[in-house]
Amino acid sequence: MTEKRRKIQELIDGVMKRLDPTGRNAEKYRNMFQTMNDKAFDEWIKKFLSDDKANLRMDIEEFGEMKLQYDNIEDAAKFINVPLYEYVYMPHISTNPNRPVRTKQPVMVGYLNIKRPQQLVTKKTGLAIDDSNRDEITGAVKGDSKGGMTSGIENELLTGVGADQVISEICGVRGDNVQEYDEIVSKISETGSARLEDIKTNVFDKPTVLTADILLRAMGFKTDMISESYYSIDRMRQTMNREAKI
Repeated sequence: MTEKRRKIQELIDGVMKRLDPTGRNAEKYRNMFQTMNDKAFDEWIKKFLSDDKANLRMDIEEFGEMKLQYDNIEDAAKFINVPLYEYVYMPHISTNPNRPVRTKQPVMVGYLNIKRPQQLVTKKTGLAIDDSNRDEITGAVKGDSKGGMTSGIENELLTGVGADQVISEICGVRGDNVQEYDEIVSKISETGSARLEDIKTNVFDKPTVLTADILLRAMGFKTDMISESYYSIDRMRQTMNREAKI
């Protein structure tokens, strides 16, 4: 074994022992290196270093002994001399470009994975172009515009920015509520504008909710999506008063 290989293996072994005090991950890499001669190890380390996406994978058990804990991460970072906390300069919030604002205390610095949930292709559309052809059961648009729909992640993002009115429009007037759609189109044609709060509809105008309630009832579940819940406060009070009189 060459001196360079010995140092590399000791470095990997030390990091894994600190990340996983059980020693199982360190043992996994020791067993892997034992099967390599110096030539095979040299080929492996060169290939590893030349690939920016290559990583030393660590096995963890969320509910077992091999848990990934911050104290262990901090210990491993100190071992390889990698600072987890740094001062961050923010020139975009400073009025003087030559004097950027710096955080008062060192803060944790790392990679933040961001998923882009919006299509950037201009020729694509996320809304229905023609809503005259609808499904009678769900009220959803059919035909060429059947792809005009939103997903759960989009509703979550809208909720996060407080866009409740946008959600009401997308899931209501632009969704399955045909009654609400007809009324708002009529308002726009008469006055040039319309507000959601001026449109009065009820739960029976929502085919999707009605269908979901029917399917759940068919499976033996009673919901309060349409009718009153078994556990409403008024019903409980009536029951308690009736039993008290008896």
